[in-house]
Amino acid sequence: MFFYHGKKKPLNLQIPVRKAIFSTLYNSFLDLVNMAKGKENRIVITLECTEAKKEGKPVSRYTTTKNKKNTTDRLILKKYNPNLQRHTLHKEIK
Repeated sequence: MFFYHGKKKPLNLQIPVRKAIFSTLYNSFLDLVNMAKGKENRIVITLECTEAKKEGKPVSRYTTTKNKKNTTDRLILKKYNPNLQRHTLHKEIK
């Protein structure tokens, strides 16, 4: 028996109660394992404006995440640059 009370006598819990307790503990354990596994491939990257450097104005930077397994090359996105007041190309920097 899994559950003991006082003098090592098993508790008289019904089988459905035992299953419910075990399944709840097991499911919470699986959730912890899956949370740890799911975040391994995602990394935080910084995107920097390319057009602001050419014009000599302050660059805008954004941070985001990417999956390093699916996206192996550098990321290029169109984002808003408040200094230029328009959408410009932002490239991933190290």
